[in-house]
Order: sequence, then C-alpha cells, then structure tokens
Amino acid sequence: MANLLGKIFGDAPKAAETPKAFTIQIDPAKFNLSTKPREAVHIQLESLKQKLTKLSSNVENNLMLAIRASTKKNVELAASAFKFDEEYIQKGKFEVEYLTLSYSAFQGLNEEQLAVVRDARMILQELERIAQFALNIADKTAYVQFANVQDLHKDEYGLKPMGDITAEMIKKAVEAFVSGNSKHARETLDMMKEIQELYDRAVDKIRSSVNDQNITNLTGILSILNHVKASADISCSISSNFC
Repeated sequence: MANLLGKIFGDAPKAAETPKAFTIQIDPAKFNLSTKPREAVHIQLESLKQKLTKLSSNVENNLMLAIRASTKKNVELAASAFKFDEEYIQKGKFEVEYLTLSYSAFQGLNEEQLAVVRDARMILQELERIAQFALNIADKTAYVQFANVQDLHKDEYGLKPMGDITAEMIKKAVEAFVSGNSKHARETLDMMKEIQELYDRAVDKIRSSVNDQNITNLTGILSILNHVKASADISCSISSNFC
C-alpha cells in the first residue's frame, strides 16, 4: 500500500534534503531592525533608498545578461543569471522587504516618512516582477535560435537595443524616487515610445516570416520580446508615481 501511495502522490523528500527555498545564505539579524530608529529617520530612509538603488542595478544587469544569453544561445550564461539572482537579487529583496515592513509597522513614523517607505515597498514589488521576467528569458535560451549568434551586438529582432533602453528606464524610474527629480520619471515615459517602436517592428517581422517549420522558435522569441516590453511597462508604472 505504501508503495502504491508513493507512486500516486510521489515519495516524500528525505529528511536530510534541504528545500531549495532555504538555500539563500542570509542572516536577518544583521539588518539591525528596531522598534525605534537607531539614528535620525532621514538617515535611515536614505540608507533604504541606497539599498533599493543597489537592488535596481542588480535587476537591470541580470535582465541584460539574460537577453544576451538568449540571443547568443549561451546556456552557461543563462545559468549564471539564475546564480546571480540567488546570490544578489534575492538577498537584496529579502533585506528591503524586512526594512520596509518593520519601518512602516513598528517605528511610528509620521505620514511623510511612511509615504517614502510605501513608495520603496511599491518599487520593491515591481522590481521583483522584472527580476522574474529576466529568469523567464534565461529559461528560453536553450529553445530559441537567432540568426546572428556570433555577432556580439546584433540580433535580427532588436532585443539588444530594447534591453539597453529598458535597463536605462529601470534606472531612471528608481532615480526619480531616490532623488525626487521628476525629470527622470518623464524621461522614462518618453523612452517607452522607442521601446514600442522596436517591439512593433519585431512583431511585424515575426508575423511576416512565421510558418509551421519555425513557429515554435518564433513563439519563444516572441515570449522574450514580451518579457522585455513588460519590464519597460513596469518602469513606466513606477515613474508615473513621481512625475
């Protein structure tokens, strides 16, 4: 009976196995959480902004790395995107989440200070989405084939420039929050026009060349295009709060 149930439901994991979810090596005690600010609140919030900026930079870099891996069919590079996410992005998300939650729930900040923390938490959640899109792109690496694999800075669907522009949009969107400069936010929204043009051109090219022999490959490429565009859309969503 036990064997039969094991076949139906799957054998239970061995007690000695470590669940993948707990492989992040991090110690939340080092975040120095407290029920009252340990220093002036504005200094505490400035430190939070710096951590969010670092997280944003890591997300941008991994998105570009994943795009390059997929367009060059480099599975080793794609694997490194997952490693980078685990080593840097997941740890950064973990820390910013703890800080924003503890500051907003336990420190009795005033409304203006709470608004900063809420904005930081909103950006964190949006960066989490972009970080996942980067991994989704990396996942496609082994299943798509581009024509110009050997050309470092070229692909026939404009993904390289789309990725570069999107990374800059992410950077500017977070800068708009950190610096309070609405100019960065407006620039992000303006850059979306170029992303849309590149995306539309690429989709038109795919549709004009698709057939039953290449449809699987082109569907994978279309998926990558959609993930990049979605990341740009998220950047605009962040920026719209700071115009």
